[in-house]
Amino acid sequence: MAVRKLKIIIGVALIGGVALTLVLPVLNSALSPPKDFKWRAIWVHPRDLGRTPAEVEAFFDRLQECQINLVFPLVKGSNGAIFWQSKQFTRAIHPDYRHFDLLRAVVRAARQRRIKVHPWLCDFPEGQNSPAFQEHPEWAMRNPEGGITADEKLAGGRPYRPVWMCPVRRPGYVDQWLQPMIKEIVTDYEVDGIHHDYVRYPGDVAPDSYCFCDACLEHYLRYNHFIYPSRPEKRLPLQLILPRPEANWHYDQTLVPENWSQMSRQEKARYLLEGKAVNRNDLDYYFYETRCDAIAQFVRDTTRLVKEIKPRAEVSAAVFINPMRAGRHIGQRWTDWLGAVDFLAPMNYRSHFQGSFNDYLVYLSDYTRSQLEWAHGEAVILSGITGHYIYREERSPWEEALNYLKGEDSLTEKQFVKLMEENLAYLGRFSPSRKKELQQKLRAFLKNPRGKKEIDELIQGLQAVLSSPPRDFFPPEKFLKTIETVRQAGADGVAIFSAGIITRNHLWGALEKAFAPGKK
Repeated sequence: MAVRKLKIIIGVALIGGVALTLVLPVLNSALSPPKDFKWRAIWVHPRDLGRTPAEVEAFFDRLQECQINLVFPLVKGSNGAIFWQSKQFTRAIHPDYRHFDLLRAVVRAARQRRIKVHPWLCDFPEGQNSPAFQEHPEWAMRNPEGGITADEKLAGGRPYRPVWMCPVRRPGYVDQWLQPMIKEIVTDYEVDGIHHDYVRYPGDVAPDSYCFCDACLEHYLRYNHFIYPSRPEKRLPLQLILPRPEANWHYDQTLVPENWSQMSRQEKARYLLEGKAVNRNDLDYYFYETRCDAIAQFVRDTTRLVKEIKPRAEVSAAVFINPMRAGRHIGQRWTDWLGAVDFLAPMNYRSHFQGSFNDYLVYLSDYTRSQLEWAHGEAVILSGITGHYIYREERSPWEEALNYLKGEDSLTEKQFVKLMEENLAYLGRFSPSRKKELQQKLRAFLKNPRGKKEIDELIQGLQAVLSSPPRDFFPPEKFLKTIETVRQAGADGVAIFSAGIITRNHLWGALEKAFAPGKK
């Protein structure tokens, strides 16, 4: 254990007109070295693992060189495709992996290197063409209009593709599809645990609009005891016994309108979000709390299922950074799960924060400490970081140029040319040959700025820089500073998203350096 050392600060305070010298003991964090990471985890997609046993072995050699000791290999994607040799859900197996048992190869390679494996499932989203949704459209979450999440739009009118499935309906998606999948994985493979992701309601499209399927509408009434099931026709108004109306909250009352059965789905949703319980429009409290409880119940039930099969198996989850805000907006109040999860990986990505890179490091440190406090030592905190969003300053000029070419930016031609000159100068520091190649595409575009071929080729050239940058284009020092900030904040470990990003941005060397044995 590190020795806590104090330094003395001498200050002067003016109290009652008299100058007093103050001697203040202050913790000197610089003299108290942070603990080393016990856990070094990484999220991995199937394409990074490969399609043969030899490719999987080679990938795990790389993980071992970087001292990774916990891996989250994707086994169920957000489109519903799965990546193991399922006996029960063969129709959901990704076509590229029908004849190669990727998960078995992963478990074998990890076991040889003493790396733990928590198969990673995107819990509640499916694809519009996934077997689960195609065979059971009634399992999907519904908004007040009866629509599904795939009908929603993102910025710029882009379609939102996933179909989120209801966590409440029984029988339904949870007990007929998702939990049987988890049971099969834990039973048939020597995994060390299960990793939850997307274990929540949808938050990027209309977070207050789901779920209002028929099962949920009835669940809100029953679960919150808005009605007496034995006497569903009985209506009991609030009794005003105490002077303050809200002080009568604990007296017997039903909260179902007389015409509930005749109300439309939209009317029922509006009542649950805007209705009055006592003297305020506060019924939405029950809506949000019920969603939190539904997700927490799923987590607890699934943990019980996993540990009945493998008592020593662990449960981990990727979560949003603030459990109170996440509880309100997406039903993911992960402090409710303490005791049911062994590892929590808050996604402390820079995309969730405002300001400069240095601002991000400050905010990351503060949030990591808060997450440790919220967990109360009842779960391991793996501070989740990514090698993508930290490079906002490096990416932004290229993305701005792309937006101009796509007609989505208000730059003038002169401003665009100046921007591209700066981009090319930066690119030339790392790859003169690629600078020259892109320069030629730019000249062709400037000669014919309305030519489709010239526009498309320049767009492809810009995109290629971001998707396949030259070495050091994205400075490893920023990645190392991010990891060190998490270490200084006292996290139990770090979780890196993702192996593919690390490869693309040439950050494996930085990762090896950050996790070198004895690194402080």
